[in-house]
Amino acid sequence: MRTSLQQKITIDFDQHANSSLHPNSAPLTLKHTIRPEEIRDNLSVSQGGIGFLFHATDWDTLSFSFHNVKRRNISFEEELWNAKPFIASPIYSGSQVIGANIACPVPLELWLGSPRGIKRFRETQFFPALELARQAGLSMVAMGASTPYACNYGALPRHTKPPHITTGHAATAAMLKDWAVHCCNELDLEFGKTKLALFGAAGRLGVTVAKYLLYKDAPKELVLIDLPDKVNLLKEQAKELLATDLLGRTRISVHTFSPDTPLPQFDGAILVSSTSVPYLTSSDLKRAQFWIDDSHPRAASVEAELASRAHTLYIECFARGPAGLNTVFPFRLPTTRDCYTCFAEGYAAWQEGIASDFIIGSPPVWSVSYTHGLLKKYGFSVGPFHGKDGSTIVQSTQRRGKHELIGS
Repeated sequence: MRTSLQQKITIDFDQHANSSLHPNSAPLTLKHTIRPEEIRDNLSVSQGGIGFLFHATDWDTLSFSFHNVKRRNISFEEELWNAKPFIASPIYSGSQVIGANIACPVPLELWLGSPRGIKRFRETQFFPALELARQAGLSMVAMGASTPYACNYGALPRHTKPPHITTGHAATAAMLKDWAVHCCNELDLEFGKTKLALFGAAGRLGVTVAKYLLYKDAPKELVLIDLPDKVNLLKEQAKELLATDLLGRTRISVHTFSPDTPLPQFDGAILVSSTSVPYLTSSDLKRAQFWIDDSHPRAASVEAELASRAHTLYIECFARGPAGLNTVFPFRLPTTRDCYTCFAEGYAAWQEGIASDFIIGSPPVWSVSYTHGLLKKYGFSVGPFHGKDGSTIVQSTQRRGKHELIGS
């Protein structure tokens, strides 16, 4: 007879607990261990489970799951590489276990910057994590943060099927547009008259987001922003976007970002850049009325975020999940009902019973629109304003007058 996993395991994510019991020389150990069969044996027999695969975004998040997190050095980096992916927490709908979060303990900056690092992450973390998901009975796995890089967005062959995978890019593009419209509504801006900037526009996700921003309701102007070495890609992208805008509603412009180049003026921005180092200053943030950050770990430092809080909205992109959803893991979101948009995509595909890989590669606009419909069908929506630092933002006239010009 199946019983609730919650009755078997109590998970404590106190990142400061019992640190004195684990001297610095002790090996890295998990605070709690969940065996794959504990997830599998509590799932609904017919449907399998939903998984969310993510990596450590920064060094601080390691302490959510591990005792004895050490200061960064070569020895500790190697210890992390040798650590195996693990089940970070069950995922619930009400009292029913529906899946699991699976974590890779290697932080982003150790692997994303080089083909060699990506290959090592794929072989020692990504593929073993999918095998762990299979053992746990998960049928669909959503890839969080930068994990799609490990499999070239689903294009690389893999031995472990199921689980099937989805990149999360369609749901993220859909929710980013929802957030932009939501921010405009809250700030008395009209989305169709807004000048919107897209940072990281030349990347895989950036290309998808740009296309969906111009689908049906579109901003007045879209500024494509990326690094100087991407300028030719940006120019070609702008031509393609203009060709698809048959009604000529949106102006497309291109800008390259560097510390020595001032940013152009715009009303709001979407951030989908891939970087392990924050690059926006508080002065940058004060130039626009809102910023929606889907960069992982983040595009602006905590200090820049807090210094600009009285002048602009700098918020996390996430989705408020359906009633009863409990992701359990401390993702620095308002509640455990809330989730990252890539998980929302996997959840919707799992609920639909899709028995193949769902979103891989660069999804076309119709695929993003279809996924957007699924998100609404299964109860996902924009949530309250929530800072990238993990704090809830109360939107009020105390922050600023609604018609004050930011950056003037």
